[in-house]
Amino acid sequence: MRSPEEIRKIFKDNNITGYRLSIDLDVTQVGADKFLNGETKKPYKSTIEMYNSYIDNGFKSTVIESINKTNTDFIPEGKVIKDENYPSKQVFVIPVKGRGGLENALFDEIMFKQLETETLTIKEPSSNGSKYFKIEVEGISMDDGSKKSLAEGDWAYCRSISKQYWKSKFHTHKYDIFCFFHNERGIIFKRIKDQDTETGELLLESLHPDKKQFPDFRIKVSECSYICNVIKVLSEF
Repeated sequence: MRSPEEIRKIFKDNNITGYRLSIDLDVTQVGADKFLNGETKKPYKSTIEMYNSYIDNGFKSTVIESINKTNTDFIPEGKVIKDENYPSKQVFVIPVKGRGGLENALFDEIMFKQLETETLTIKEPSSNGSKYFKIEVEGISMDDGSKKSLAEGDWAYCRSISKQYWKSKFHTHKYDIFCFFHNERGIIFKRIKDQDTETGELLLESLHPDKKQFPDFRIKVSECSYICNVIKVLSEF
């Protein structure tokens, strides 16, 4: 098996960029760039195996094949050949560095026009008026090491929930993590621990086991500009 140094050299010689790896292997560009730049000192064995396999297969994407073999209602841009029968959605890309302007403007609609966008192809139409976001995860509050975790540097694809449903029970049985565009706290990812449909109050919790550092807290739905389901996560590794 090739070492990380050998893999980096091969990628460099063949002009394989972090963006190319993020598309072909369904990893985050942040994580791929860190590997290419040597910032990841001890890459996971699974990551090295993945990159070795990618080289052995002639730098061919593994994502198209895996999507064709599974049932999914989510297909990111560039992952499959375009099918005109599938509806497409505009996705607003929100990196950590791009949050400040949005949060300071209380998520004013005009601010979204300044964001980078992608195109998302879905197999089933979404609710009318839903917005789609691709948001870079900041911090470790939602990381407990499980498959449900959101690690720092991950990208979460989120679909907004129409405000007409905010006083109904959120589908916590279907979605483990929600994203809140809170007008005071900013963009936050949390799990809904309890909900009062009469008052619109939510009790939110982090996945991280250190409850002293990340205690539960309450918000009201009226304090949010958007509430979203997290429908897909692109992990760094």
